Amino acid sequence: MKNSIVILLIVLALTISGVYAQGGVLRGKIVVLDPGHGGIDTGAIGPTGLLEKEVNLEVALNLEKLLKAEGATVYMTRKKDEYVYLEDRIDLANEKHANLFLCIHHDSLQEYPEFDETETFYWNEEDTSKTAAECLAKTVGEIMNLEWKVKKNDFKVLKLAKVPAVLVESSFISCTKREKWLKDPFNIWKEALALDYGIISYFETMEVKR
Repeated sequence: MKNSIVILLIVLALTISGVYAQGGVLRGKIVVLDPGHGGIDTGAIGPTGLLEKEVNLEVALNLEKLLKAEGATVYMTRKKDEYVYLEDRIDLANEKHANLFLCIHHDSLQEYPEFDETETFYWNEEDTSKTAAECLAKTVGEIMNLEWKVKKNDFKVLKLAKVPAVLVESSFISCTKREKWLKDPFNIWKEALALDYGIISYFETMEVKR
């Protein structure tokens, strides 16, 4: 019950801050969210069996609510546990002319069960992908109290995107403490909130540079 109340307060606060205090920076923006893996593709698996595909989807669905409340148009590459071809995910972002294509993942390093950090990846240096990766890494890392890194990588999902694209590995599901943290619905909302702040920071940065 306590967590439900906190979650409602978070949604209310984000609605107010996003639409009013942030000057409606997300209004009119198109964001495509891509919860990694799904269906037969489980993604990484935590020490006690938590599936990355499920965490990715839960975070994305919560983030979708926040972004819509703040005025953004949001498209999801998947809204349930199903397998979606990588090409179809990329095509959706390109066809919708997304202002941001965000791929949501959680990393794994099973041989180091205590290792945990935030990593964001970009590829295209000719658009604003790097700026988006930097904003998201900083915000997510700070809110989740993790070291954060920004890296260039030729992941297919980034390389074939014709719009600003970022892949976020918010944390390591292979970390024993993090897996336990990710099992709490309140923390899933907290992560969605961190991503939301990162997206707002990115679009605010773009407004300043105009």
